[in-house]
Amino acid sequence: MAQIIPFDVPGSLGTSPAAINCVGEITGTYTHSGGQTDGFLRKQDGSFALIHVPNSVNTFPVAINRCGEIAGWYTDASGTGAMGFFRMRDGAIVVFQLPNSTQTMPTAINSEGEVTGHYGDARSPAHGFVRAIHGSIGTFDVPAAAQTCPNDISYAGATVGQWQDAGQHLHGFLRSAAGVLTTFDVPNAASTTPMAITRHDLIMGRYTDAHGQPQTFLREPNGAFQMIVIPGALSSTPCAINAAGEMAGVWSDAIRAHSFLRNASGAITDIDVPHATVTQPAGLNDGGEITGYFNDAHGRTHGFLRH
Repeated sequence: MAQIIPFDVPGSLGTSPAAINCVGEITGTYTHSGGQTDGFLRKQDGSFALIHVPNSVNTFPVAINRCGEIAGWYTDASGTGAMGFFRMRDGAIVVFQLPNSTQTMPTAINSEGEVTGHYGDARSPAHGFVRAIHGSIGTFDVPAAAQTCPNDISYAGATVGQWQDAGQHLHGFLRSAAGVLTTFDVPNAASTTPMAITRHDLIMGRYTDAHGQPQTFLREPNGAFQMIVIPGALSSTPCAINAAGEMAGVWSDAIRAHSFLRNASGAITDIDVPHATVTQPAGLNDGGEITGYFNDAHGRTHGFLRH
């Protein structure tokens, strides 16, 4: 039977996990008493290492790979916008920013240490980028896109995300490591937002249906779509997927939101934290461990690990 372990960064006002790697290390953010936000790494033994980019005001880790390398973004007192960082396994931090950018926001890191995300400049608030482990950065845009926003990067270096057209409609894209772009839309959807890609090139995401509600989809490597239906749900939003095709996310009925785990066969399991008012999954590793955050009856945010 699965066990749910709540946790908090010691002395924090709130703890919000963002991702978990294959060995159960968790990264995310916590809030100080003064209102500032910094990052944390929760190790396998439950101990914490705190993450603070030097001279930053706020630090936001967003992703962790199997090596324990972490990507994220931070802000400083200059007011120039978000800037990226890469934290090595030994705790050393490298910061980076795209030239002439208004902001640089990493969104994902793969097992090879490649980081993807988006940056803004005078031409557009969002272009895509991929940063190699040695520090070189390549940029890209979907042709004719007003915005290009990568959300994940695979083991092989393929990126997925959404792009916005001139009419502000969202579409999906898959970009291979070689730079070949494929755009796609969920059939009959008002918008398509790919959120993650597995090592087997299975893409998970959300789309907007004819009623304006978010729903969940899977796109197979051959381009076929599978719409995920959760009994009783008016809407659903996936949050994470692992190599086996298991997914974690949130669904809503007419009364409230619930969290779920869907196995590769389609069976749905409720994973709400007992007595929580809100449960939000954030990461799911290949061992089936789930991390995320929940709110208690007093409105305070705590982290959890389900394993």
